[in-house]
Amino acid sequence: MPNPGNKPVIAVDIDDVLVPHVQDLIAWHNREYGTKMNIGDYRSQDPSDWGAETIQIAIKRVQRFFDTPDFLESTPLKQAYEVLSALSTSYDLIIITARDNIIEDVTRDWLNRHFVEIFKEVHFTARFNLNGDKKSKADIALNAKATYLIDDSLENILGTAEVGLKFLLFGDYPWNRSEELPKGVTRVKNWQEVLEYFEN
Repeated sequence: MPNPGNKPVIAVDIDDVLVPHVQDLIAWHNREYGTKMNIGDYRSQDPSDWGAETIQIAIKRVQRFFDTPDFLESTPLKQAYEVLSALSTSYDLIIITARDNIIEDVTRDWLNRHFVEIFKEVHFTARFNLNGDKKSKADIALNAKATYLIDDSLENILGTAEVGLKFLLFGDYPWNRSEELPKGVTRVKNWQEVLEYFEN
């Protein structure tokens, strides 16, 4: 796939990068299922954290969340639009999200409402797809000729480092804390730090 322009490409994740997904999901899940999870308990691959017997049951519960106002009307993180709007003058911005294709339409609608004309492309990896149709963020980033990836997942570092991306590890979350980060990885705790990274 050709670079959509002559600008360097920044790939951006959605959940917990553009929007506080985990805190909204956990608050809803606790109300709906009587669990007592907090953000420090979040481990997406462990069904017991969700009071579920299998990962499939946990995924189906999360899929129910996608139909709720908590998800559909979520508010972007502070400064996300302003910083991305500023960066869009010098970079082409694309989305690479782990979200499933089943919420592609509502995701695109949310992006169109909150990030009007910011992103050139939107890609879905379907990481938790029950049909085994998931894709690799590294492969998508490589095909899109991305130079940078802004993501909250430590798991994505290894795959993207292999294809030569510069990785901005977003946020200071329980699931992405590490005493030492690999070469080429910079932690940015918020969107102000993202802006400072690119300005410097």
